[in-house]
Amino acid sequence: MEALAMSDAQIFAPPIGAPTIRRLLLGAVWGFALTATTAHADVTVFDKDGLTFEAGLTAGAGVFHVGNANLGAGVAKPGGGIDRNRNWTEGFIAPSGKLTYSTEAAGAFYGGARIVGAGTAGDGDAGGIAQGRQGRFTLDHLYAGWRSGTLFSALGENAIDISAGRQPFNIGDGFLINDGNADGPKEGAYWLAPRNGWGPSSVVARVDVKPFHADVFRLKSDSNSSSDVIYGTNLEWHSGPDGKNVVGGSLLKVSDSKLPTRDGMRVYSLRAQGAFIPGVPDLFLAGEFTKERNSRSVAEVDANAWYGEANYTLSQVGWTPKFGYRYSHFSGDKPGTAASEAFDPLHYGAGIRGWGTWFQGEIAGQYFFPIMNTNVNVHQLQASIQPLDTVTLTALYYIFDFDRKPVGIASDRVGKEVNFVVDWQATENLSVSGGVGQFNADSGGKQLLGGTKNSTVAEIFLLARF
Repeated sequence: MEALAMSDAQIFAPPIGAPTIRRLLLGAVWGFALTATTAHADVTVFDKDGLTFEAGLTAGAGVFHVGNANLGAGVAKPGGGIDRNRNWTEGFIAPSGKLTYSTEAAGAFYGGARIVGAGTAGDGDAGGIAQGRQGRFTLDHLYAGWRSGTLFSALGENAIDISAGRQPFNIGDGFLINDGNADGPKEGAYWLAPRNGWGPSSVVARVDVKPFHADVFRLKSDSNSSSDVIYGTNLEWHSGPDGKNVVGGSLLKVSDSKLPTRDGMRVYSLRAQGAFIPGVPDLFLAGEFTKERNSRSVAEVDANAWYGEANYTLSQVGWTPKFGYRYSHFSGDKPGTAASEAFDPLHYGAGIRGWGTWFQGEIAGQYFFPIMNTNVNVHQLQASIQPLDTVTLTALYYIFDFDRKPVGIASDRVGKEVNFVVDWQATENLSVSGGVGQFNADSGGKQLLGGTKNSTVAEIFLLARF
């Protein structure tokens, strides 16, 4: 599940195409057949004399419908005209391999590669990013690295890990740094977002000396997401069972970017998440505060974002009910000042904590670019149950308000959204998820998007790992 900052979305040029519903259905059948025949991740193909080769295959497909896109204002078609409703399919296949050579005296040397073939069929997605008949194969990962093994035994096994090249890297739950590839129009599969590698000049050094973890990195994003060059450090302290309680801080510097306000920007972030209260292991707390500054005279920035969240699980009750609330704030621009106060969400993504993180709403969080984690305050209520070990039912409710009313907008009320989601782990290797939702627009949202109706979504997707 991937989305873009408003400024990133504007970089995309309008693409071409729009096949028929017949092709949409054929794409869905093909996607199901593809995912149903794949199996588990990271299969060891060869392991002898310290040399190990592992291979993997990930595949996915989804079918999507959005009614009254952009509150009925619709999505512009490249050939002219407007689609009020959008029906489309997405699919991808991603083979991967990793080679490791382990030594007794010098640690382990490794390298890996991953290729992604992805596409969109049908009308194209409801954000207008990828139209039908768009997709391609691309190199997502190609990296090499070294791990220290027992070389520095006093620090612990594999205390140092250095890698370079196209590789995945994220910080925390993806609030700021999660994905180096925006899955642009020509690449297809905007919603599934199968690509996540940072550019070939990226370098990451990791240090793990329990209970501390540190990252020092240089990242380069793809051209669909501003071709940013980001230098940074990240420091975390882990505690509790399995080290799942985390307190961390990050410092980032964007040294180059296509976006003027992003070029030269410094980002400071503090965060914490975990079950911190002794004797109450079922209470999960999380929060993060981020400050963005840019002192360049032509592109001053003074923005911030933060959130606070609490979730409680009734672990001793049947079906394991879970309830949660989160409030998130993303600053908006203040008219009449030299600086921009509009928060830049950078390269956030679908983090490890599931639905609503950090795509807030399957309609607003995926397709309403002007309020995607910028100039918005969001209340989120979440409840879930597990009637079976393999099935989770989740309901999410959102209230969206502008942080600052845009010029020409009379109300700060954007709208409300409700999502209902089913996640089914069908086999060890195959998962199936489906969801429906509706966005009920308030007057501010109607003025912003130019529509007057309520938007709806229905989606189902399959993911297989081999």
